[in-house]
Amino acid sequence: MGIAFMNDRMPETLPFISHETRSEWLLQRVAILRQHPNFSEAAADYADDAVGIFEGRYMANKVMANVARQVICMSILALHFTRDNGHHGATISSIQNITSSLKLCSKNTTSATIDLLENIGLVSRVLDETDHRNHLIQPTDKLISGMRRIVGVAIAAADKLFPSRHYQQLIDDTDGFLERYFASSLHSLLNVSTMISNLHSSQLFAISDGGGVLLCKLMTMKEQQPADRENIVSFPYDEIGNLFGVSRTHIRRLMKRAEAEGLVRLLEDGGRQIEILPTLNDVFENMVAAHIARAQFDIHLANGDYDLLPIDRNA
Repeated sequence: MGIAFMNDRMPETLPFISHETRSEWLLQRVAILRQHPNFSEAAADYADDAVGIFEGRYMANKVMANVARQVICMSILALHFTRDNGHHGATISSIQNITSSLKLCSKNTTSATIDLLENIGLVSRVLDETDHRNHLIQPTDKLISGMRRIVGVAIAAADKLFPSRHYQQLIDDTDGFLERYFASSLHSLLNVSTMISNLHSSQLFAISDGGGVLLCKLMTMKEQQPADRENIVSFPYDEIGNLFGVSRTHIRRLMKRAEAEGLVRLLEDGGRQIEILPTLNDVFENMVAAHIARAQFDIHLANGDYDLLPIDRNA
Protein backbone atom coordinates (compact mmCIF):
# COMPACT_ATOMS: atom_id res chain seq x y z
CA MET A 1 0.00 0.00 0.00
CA GLY A 2 2.94 2.25 -0.61
CA ILE A 3 6.21 2.42 -2.50
CA ALA A 4 9.65 2.23 -0.96
CA PHE A 5 11.93 2.76 -3.94
CA MET A 6 13.85 5.90 -4.77
CA ASN A 7 13.38 7.07 -8.35
CA ASP A 8 15.98 8.71 -10.58
CA ARG A 9 13.74 10.20 -13.24
CA MET A 10 10.11 11.29 -13.22
CA PRO A 11 8.11 10.34 -16.32
CA GLU A 12 5.87 13.39 -15.83
CA THR A 13 5.49 16.32 -13.45
CA LEU A 14 3.34 19.39 -12.99
CA PRO A 15 4.68 22.65 -14.47
CA PHE A 16 3.80 24.63 -11.32
CA ILE A 17 4.61 22.06 -8.61
CA SER A 18 8.01 20.39 -8.79
CA HIS A 19 8.65 16.85 -7.63
CA GLU A 20 10.76 18.20 -4.77
CA THR A 21 8.10 20.67 -3.65
CA ARG A 22 5.43 17.98 -3.76
CA SER A 23 7.59 15.59 -1.73
CA GLU A 24 8.27 18.23 0.92
CA TRP A 25 4.57 19.14 1.17
CA LEU A 26 3.50 15.50 1.52
CA LEU A 27 6.04 14.82 4.27
CA GLN A 28 5.00 17.96 6.12
CA ARG A 29 1.37 16.95 5.73
CA VAL A 30 2.09 13.56 7.31
CA ALA A 31 3.47 15.31 10.40
CA ILE A 32 0.47 17.66 10.58
CA LEU A 33 -2.06 14.87 10.22
CA ARG A 34 -0.49 12.86 13.00
CA GLN A 35 -0.90 15.82 15.35
CA HIS A 36 -4.65 16.01 14.66
CA PRO A 37 -6.58 15.20 17.87
CA ASN A 38 -8.80 12.69 16.06
CA PHE A 39 -6.05 11.03 14.05
CA SER A 40 -5.80 7.82 16.10
CA GLU A 41 -9.53 7.22 15.70
CA ALA A 42 -9.39 7.92 11.97
CA ALA A 43 -6.39 5.57 11.60
CA ALA A 44 -8.28 2.78 13.39
CA ASP A 45 -11.22 3.25 11.01
CA TYR A 46 -8.76 3.22 8.08
CA ALA A 47 -7.44 -0.16 9.22
CA ASP A 48 -10.95 -1.59 9.58
CA ASP A 49 -11.97 -0.37 6.13
CA ALA A 50 -8.81 -1.66 4.44
CA VAL A 51 -9.17 -5.11 6.02
CA GLY A 52 -12.82 -5.17 4.98
CA ILE A 53 -11.88 -4.71 1.33
CA PHE A 54 -9.25 -7.46 1.15
CA GLU A 55 -10.08 -10.05 3.79
CA GLY A 56 -11.29 -13.26 2.21
CA ARG A 57 -11.07 -11.96 -1.34
CA TYR A 58 -8.29 -13.97 -2.92
CA MET A 59 -8.45 -12.39 -6.38
CA ALA A 60 -8.35 -8.85 -5.00
CA ASN A 61 -5.30 -9.82 -2.97
CA LYS A 62 -3.65 -11.46 -5.95
CA VAL A 63 -4.01 -8.30 -7.98
CA MET A 64 -3.41 -5.71 -5.29
CA ALA A 65 -1.17 -7.35 -2.66
CA ASN A 66 1.90 -6.53 -4.72
CA VAL A 67 3.00 -2.88 -4.60
CA ALA A 68 3.99 -2.87 -8.26
CA ARG A 69 0.54 -4.11 -9.26
CA GLN A 70 -1.12 -1.35 -7.28
CA VAL A 71 0.99 1.23 -9.10
CA ILE A 72 0.26 -0.38 -12.46
CA CYS A 73 -3.49 -0.21 -11.79
CA MET A 74 -3.32 3.43 -10.72
CA SER A 75 -1.09 4.29 -13.69
CA ILE A 76 -3.59 2.76 -16.11
CA LEU A 77 -6.38 4.84 -14.61
CA ALA A 78 -4.28 8.02 -14.52
CA LEU A 79 -3.06 7.72 -18.10
CA HIS A 80 -6.50 6.70 -19.36
CA PHE A 81 -8.26 9.69 -17.83
CA THR A 82 -5.63 12.19 -19.05
CA ARG A 83 -6.01 11.09 -22.67
CA ASP A 84 -7.96 14.24 -23.55
CA ASN A 85 -5.10 16.46 -22.39
CA GLY A 86 -2.62 15.70 -25.13
CA HIS A 87 -2.18 12.05 -24.17
CA HIS A 88 -3.33 9.04 -26.12
CA GLY A 89 -3.98 6.96 -23.04
CA ALA A 90 -2.25 4.09 -21.29
CA THR A 91 0.09 1.93 -23.37
CA ILE A 92 2.33 -0.86 -22.22
CA SER A 93 5.41 1.27 -22.88
CA SER A 94 4.07 4.26 -20.89
CA ILE A 95 3.27 2.04 -17.91
CA GLN A 96 6.66 0.36 -18.19
CA ASN A 97 8.26 3.81 -18.12
CA ILE A 98 6.60 4.52 -14.78
CA THR A 99 7.44 1.19 -13.13
CA SER A 100 11.02 1.32 -14.43
CA SER A 101 11.55 4.90 -13.26
CA LEU A 102 10.23 3.99 -9.82
CA LYS A 103 12.40 0.85 -9.81
CA LEU A 104 9.35 -1.23 -8.97
CA CYS A 105 9.70 -4.08 -11.43
CA SER A 106 11.08 -5.03 -14.82
CA LYS A 107 9.38 -4.31 -18.13
CA ASN A 108 8.62 -8.02 -18.51
CA THR A 109 6.94 -8.12 -15.10
CA THR A 110 4.89 -5.04 -15.99
CA SER A 111 3.77 -6.65 -19.22
CA ALA A 112 2.89 -9.91 -17.44
CA THR A 113 0.87 -8.00 -14.84
CA ILE A 114 -1.13 -6.28 -17.56
CA ASP A 115 -1.82 -9.72 -19.07
CA LEU A 116 -3.10 -10.85 -15.67
CA LEU A 117 -5.35 -7.79 -15.36
CA GLU A 118 -6.74 -8.49 -18.82
CA ASN A 119 -7.34 -12.17 -18.07
CA ILE A 120 -9.46 -11.38 -15.01
CA GLY A 121 -11.41 -8.63 -16.70
CA LEU A 122 -9.89 -5.52 -15.13
CA VAL A 123 -8.50 -4.06 -18.37
CA SER A 124 -9.06 -4.44 -22.09
CA ARG A 125 -6.89 -3.65 -25.11
CA VAL A 126 -8.10 -1.47 -27.97
CA LEU A 127 -6.28 -0.26 -31.06
CA ASP A 128 -4.72 3.19 -30.71
CA GLU A 129 -6.39 5.21 -33.45
CA THR A 130 -3.47 7.66 -33.50
CA ASP A 131 -0.86 4.94 -33.92
CA HIS A 132 -2.00 1.55 -35.19
CA ARG A 133 1.24 -0.02 -34.01
CA ASN A 134 0.05 0.34 -30.41
CA HIS A 135 -2.83 -0.86 -28.31
CA LEU A 136 -4.27 1.20 -25.49
CA ILE A 137 -4.80 -0.41 -22.10
CA GLN A 138 -8.25 0.66 -20.96
CA PRO A 139 -9.68 0.10 -17.47
CA THR A 140 -12.98 -1.73 -17.23
CA ASP A 141 -15.75 -0.71 -14.86
CA LYS A 142 -14.55 -3.53 -12.61
CA LEU A 143 -11.12 -1.93 -12.17
CA ILE A 144 -12.58 1.55 -11.70
CA SER A 145 -14.98 0.27 -9.06
CA GLY A 146 -12.25 -1.66 -7.24
CA MET A 147 -9.82 1.23 -7.16
CA ARG A 148 -12.58 3.58 -6.07
CA ARG A 149 -13.14 1.39 -3.02
CA ILE A 150 -9.41 1.33 -2.24
CA VAL A 151 -8.84 5.09 -2.53
CA GLY A 152 -12.12 5.53 -0.69
CA VAL A 153 -10.48 4.17 2.47
CA ALA A 154 -8.09 7.13 2.62
CA ILE A 155 -10.79 9.58 1.58
CA ALA A 156 -13.14 8.36 4.31
CA ALA A 157 -10.36 8.86 6.86
CA ALA A 158 -9.70 12.36 5.53
CA ASP A 159 -13.41 13.13 5.82
CA LYS A 160 -13.37 12.13 9.49
CA LEU A 161 -10.51 14.53 10.14
CA PHE A 162 -11.83 17.41 8.03
CA PRO A 163 -15.63 17.00 7.75
CA SER A 164 -16.12 20.54 6.43
CA ARG A 165 -14.19 19.62 3.26
CA HIS A 166 -16.79 17.03 2.19
CA TYR A 167 -14.19 14.89 0.44
CA GLN A 168 -16.46 11.86 0.19
CA GLN A 169 -19.22 13.93 -1.34
CA LEU A 170 -16.86 15.09 -4.08
CA ILE A 171 -15.95 11.51 -4.98
CA ASP A 172 -19.59 10.44 -4.93
CA ASP A 173 -20.73 13.24 -7.23
CA THR A 174 -21.49 12.29 -10.82
CA ASP A 175 -19.93 15.31 -12.56
CA GLY A 176 -16.77 13.44 -13.53
CA PHE A 177 -14.82 14.32 -10.41
CA LEU A 178 -13.70 10.71 -9.87
CA GLU A 179 -12.18 10.65 -13.35
CA ARG A 180 -10.37 13.93 -12.65
CA TYR A 181 -9.18 12.49 -9.35
CA PHE A 182 -7.67 9.44 -11.07
CA ALA A 183 -6.06 11.68 -13.71
CA SER A 184 -4.50 13.85 -10.99
CA SER A 185 -3.19 10.83 -9.11
CA LEU A 186 -0.31 10.28 -11.52
CA HIS A 187 1.58 13.21 -10.05
CA SER A 188 1.43 12.17 -6.42
CA LEU A 189 2.03 8.57 -7.48
CA LEU A 190 5.47 9.67 -8.60
CA ASN A 191 6.19 11.05 -5.13
CA VAL A 192 5.15 8.15 -2.95
CA SER A 193 8.57 6.54 -3.29
CA THR A 194 10.36 9.48 -1.69
CA MET A 195 7.67 9.95 0.93
CA ILE A 196 7.56 6.35 2.16
CA SER A 197 11.33 6.00 2.03
CA ASN A 198 11.69 8.92 4.44
CA LEU A 199 9.32 7.42 7.02
CA HIS A 200 11.12 5.28 9.61
CA SER A 201 10.73 1.50 9.06
CA SER A 202 7.84 2.01 6.63
CA GLN A 203 9.75 0.30 3.85
CA LEU A 204 9.38 -3.13 5.47
CA PHE A 205 5.60 -3.24 5.09
CA ALA A 206 5.53 -1.05 1.97
CA ILE A 207 7.57 -3.42 -0.20
CA SER A 208 6.14 -6.69 1.14
CA ASP A 209 3.33 -8.42 -0.74
CA GLY A 210 0.19 -7.53 1.17
CA GLY A 211 2.33 -5.85 3.81
CA GLY A 212 0.10 -2.81 4.19
CA VAL A 213 -3.05 -4.88 4.61
CA LEU A 214 -1.34 -7.28 7.01
CA LEU A 215 -0.24 -4.29 9.08
CA CYS A 216 -3.84 -3.05 9.14
CA LYS A 217 -5.01 -6.49 10.25
CA LEU A 218 -2.51 -6.47 13.11
CA MET A 219 -3.74 -3.08 14.25
CA THR A 220 -7.43 -4.06 14.08
CA MET A 221 -6.67 -7.10 16.23
CA LYS A 222 -4.81 -4.88 18.69
CA GLU A 223 -7.87 -2.65 19.02
CA GLN A 224 -10.03 -5.68 19.86
CA GLN A 225 -7.88 -6.77 22.81
CA PRO A 226 -8.81 -6.07 26.44
CA ALA A 227 -6.97 -3.19 28.08
CA ASP A 228 -4.62 -5.45 30.05
CA ARG A 229 -3.51 -7.25 26.85
CA GLU A 230 -3.98 -4.55 24.24
CA ASN A 231 -0.52 -5.05 22.77
CA ILE A 232 -0.63 -8.87 22.61
CA VAL A 233 -2.42 -10.38 19.62
CA SER A 234 -2.90 -13.84 18.19
CA PHE A 235 -1.82 -13.72 14.55
CA PRO A 236 -1.65 -17.38 13.38
CA TYR A 237 0.25 -17.38 10.13
CA ASP A 238 -1.79 -20.16 8.49
CA GLU A 239 -5.16 -18.55 9.16
CA ILE A 240 -4.04 -15.04 8.26
CA GLY A 241 -2.39 -16.28 5.07
CA ASN A 242 -5.62 -17.97 3.97
CA LEU A 243 -7.58 -14.78 4.62
CA PHE A 244 -5.32 -12.62 2.48
CA GLY A 245 -4.02 -14.98 -0.17
CA VAL A 246 -0.38 -15.03 0.94
CA SER A 247 1.72 -17.91 2.21
CA ARG A 248 2.47 -18.78 5.81
CA THR A 249 6.17 -18.57 4.97
CA HIS A 250 5.76 -15.04 3.62
CA ILE A 251 4.07 -13.84 6.81
CA ARG A 252 6.59 -15.61 9.03
CA ARG A 253 9.48 -13.91 7.23
CA LEU A 254 7.74 -10.55 7.44
CA MET A 255 7.22 -10.92 11.18
CA LYS A 256 10.82 -12.07 11.70
CA ARG A 257 12.06 -8.97 9.92
CA ALA A 258 9.66 -6.80 11.92
CA GLU A 259 11.10 -8.29 15.11
CA ALA A 260 14.65 -7.64 13.92
CA GLU A 261 13.70 -3.98 13.33
CA GLY A 262 12.25 -3.66 16.82
CA LEU A 263 8.62 -3.39 15.71
CA VAL A 264 7.20 -6.53 17.34
CA ARG A 265 8.22 -9.26 19.75
CA LEU A 266 7.38 -12.85 18.78
CA LEU A 267 6.27 -14.60 21.96
CA GLU A 268 5.12 -17.93 20.47
CA ASP A 269 5.90 -19.78 17.25
CA GLY A 270 3.54 -19.55 14.31
CA GLY A 271 2.28 -16.13 15.30
CA ARG A 272 0.15 -17.48 18.12
CA GLN A 273 1.25 -14.56 20.30
CA ILE A 274 2.84 -11.36 19.03
CA GLU A 275 3.56 -8.30 21.11
CA ILE A 276 3.05 -5.08 19.16
CA LEU A 277 5.64 -2.50 20.19
CA PRO A 278 5.09 1.30 20.10
CA THR A 279 7.41 1.61 17.10
CA LEU A 280 5.00 -0.47 14.98
CA ASN A 281 2.19 1.89 15.88
CA ASP A 282 4.37 4.73 14.56
CA VAL A 283 4.92 2.87 11.29
CA PHE A 284 1.19 2.24 10.96
CA GLU A 285 0.22 5.84 11.65
CA ASN A 286 2.88 7.11 9.23
CA MET A 287 1.49 4.83 6.53
CA VAL A 288 -2.08 5.97 7.11
CA ALA A 289 -1.07 9.63 7.22
CA ALA A 290 0.89 9.21 3.97
CA HIS A 291 -2.15 7.82 2.15
CA ILE A 292 -4.45 10.49 3.54
CA ALA A 293 -1.97 13.21 2.53
CA ARG A 294 -1.76 11.82 -0.97
CA ALA A 295 -5.56 11.61 -1.24
CA GLN A 296 -5.84 15.24 -0.12
CA PHE A 297 -3.27 16.35 -2.68
CA ASP A 298 -5.07 14.54 -5.50
CA ILE A 299 -8.48 15.87 -4.47
CA HIS A 300 -7.27 19.47 -4.25
CA LEU A 301 -5.54 19.17 -7.62
CA ALA A 302 -8.59 17.60 -9.28
CA ASN A 303 -10.86 20.23 -7.74
CA GLY A 304 -8.61 23.14 -8.70
CA ASP A 305 -8.02 24.14 -5.07
CA TYR A 306 -4.65 25.67 -5.88
CA ASP A 307 -4.68 27.82 -2.74
CA LEU A 308 -4.35 24.57 -0.78
CA LEU A 309 -1.45 23.25 -2.85
CA PRO A 310 2.29 23.98 -2.66
CA ILE A 311 2.73 26.14 -5.77
CA ASP A 312 6.38 26.88 -6.66
CA ARG A 313 7.17 30.58 -6.36
CA ASN A 314 8.94 30.73 -9.72
CA ALA A 315 6.15 28.88 -11.54
